[in-house]
Amino acid sequence: MLAGPDPGPLPVLTLDPDTHHAVLTVATTADSWLAGATPLRRDDVHGANIHACLRQSVPAGADLLLTAHYDGVGDHPGLRLPGASDNATGVAVVLEAARVLATALPAGAGLSVALLDGEEVGALGSAHHASQLRAAGAAPMVINVDGAGRLEGAAAVEAGGPAHRLLALLDQAGRHTGIPLTAGPVASDNRRYGGAGFAAVGIGAGMGGYHSPADTPDKVDPDTLDAIARLVVATAHLAAAAPATLSSPIGDKR
Repeated sequence: MLAGPDPGPLPVLTLDPDTHHAVLTVATTADSWLAGATPLRRDDVHGANIHACLRQSVPAGADLLLTAHYDGVGDHPGLRLPGASDNATGVAVVLEAARVLATALPAGAGLSVALLDGEEVGALGSAHHASQLRAAGAAPMVINVDGAGRLEGAAAVEAGGPAHRLLALLDQAGRHTGIPLTAGPVASDNRRYGGAGFAAVGIGAGMGGYHSPADTPDKVDPDTLDAIARLVVATAHLAAAAPATLSSPIGDKR
C-alpha cells in the first residue's frame, strides 16, 4: 500500500448543533475544564450495493471498475447529516465519468460501476463485493473516489494491491489534466479491493464539514468535481488504450 503518514489514533466525537453551541460557549467564556460522557451502543446494520456493468471486456482486455460509497454517517434522533462532500461528490464523479467512458473507451475494454453501502461502518459493502469478484475470477482495476468537495493543493492518492501500472497511469493522467497528486491516506473502499488482491487506487479531494451537519452542498466546489471526473476519465482511457494507439506523448500541465 502506498500512502502518506499515518495521522495516528485521534479520537473524534461529533456533536449535534445544540451541544456544540453549549460546549463552545462554556469553552470561550469560562476558565475551567470540561467533562462529558456519551453512551455507546452496537447496531446491526444491513445495506445494499448498486452495481452495473456498462461494457464487457474481451479476453486480455482492460477491465475497469469505478466505485464510490453512497452511505453517510449520523443517527442522532431526528438528525441526518447531509453528506454532500462525503460522499455525494464521489458518487457524482463516478456517474459522470461512467457516462463519458461508456461510449469513449477503446473497443474491448470493460467498464463497471459499483455504488457501495456500509463504508462508514467498516467498508462492509466493498468487502462483500470484492469477495464476489474474487469468487468469479474477475480481475478489475479499481478506481475509488471518496471526497471530491474542494481540491486544495493536490488530490490524495492511496494505492493497494498490484497497482504499480494503475498508479503510473494515474500519475500520467494527472500530468495530462494538470491535477496535482500526492501520496496520502484514503481510508475507504479501495483498501478492501486492494486487500482482496486487485489493483486499486483511492482518490480524495477534500471534504468540507466532514462528518458533521456542516457537510452541505454549498461547501462543494464545482471545479473540483469537474477536475476529479476528468482525472478518472483520463486514467481509465489510458488504462484501456494500447500504447501504440496513443497519438502523442502525454504532456505535463501541472
